[in-house]
Amino acid sequence: MGDRTAADPERELAVLACVHDCLRVSEGEDFRISTTAVDEVLDELNSVERSLWDPR
Repeated sequence: MGDRTAADPERELAVLACVHDCLRVSEGEDFRISTTAVDEVLDELNSVERSLWDPR
């Protein structure tokens, strides 16, 4: 994971939210996107946050 901080995945989530909003505007309210990317970023955020509490 290197020297990533909790802010890095938070920025990625913000970008994904923006992309999602843009796609919904262009494709319509019923447009659904896969949650795989969001799940991966959330998993990484949780991992970073855990490492801040439990440095090994």
